[in-house]
Amino acid sequence: MHVYDQIEYSDVVLWFDEFQIHSLIAHMTAQGMKVAWKETSRYFSLSVITDSQRHRLIFHRVGKKYRMRDRHYNILDQNFEKILYYFIEQARGHAVVKIYSGGQLTVQRIRYGEAEQIIKINGSLREIVFEKVCSVSIEDVKAAFNRKDAEERIPDLLQEVDVELDRLNKALTKEDTAAAERAKARLAELRHEMLLLEV
Repeated sequence: MHVYDQIEYSDVVLWFDEFQIHSLIAHMTAQGMKVAWKETSRYFSLSVITDSQRHRLIFHRVGKKYRMRDRHYNILDQNFEKILYYFIEQARGHAVVKIYSGGQLTVQRIRYGEAEQIIKINGSLREIVFEKVCSVSIEDVKAAFNRKDAEERIPDLLQEVDVELDRLNKALTKEDTAAAERAKARLAELRHEMLLLEV
């Protein structure tokens, strides 16, 4: 669990199945959080009340899966933070985690449930503590061959690509450089995953 004064999660992208959502609810209630939910044909919404905060988690239904994305959370409750971090790892999700502690900022970029980059910022000093080299290894290729869900994942990937292309188009129209760069980075990740699945 992180030790912090304040923590912020942004650019959260998680894909869940129904079992994982119920597991998430079970973990939260086991920690004494009050959880209420609403389910429709289009989404699954969770309202979570901790000792210090209230959070709303919305999962959009895409086929048999649910997608939580583009949500930003300023978290004070360490139990809620621990559970969210655990499920980002388990669901191989994405997030940018900013940890404020003792005047220092640590930025952790998570991709596919693993830290891709960790940067420590203290005043004007910026130090890259960890950076994962992104490349396709023999193990990646073997894993792609052995995947049983590849045919199921490809339609989801295509749908994600469409969403990101739409975001990129809107960002370029509005001349929003930051949003355009985020969309381009996400499209690069999707392309990488698509290449592995199409091996």
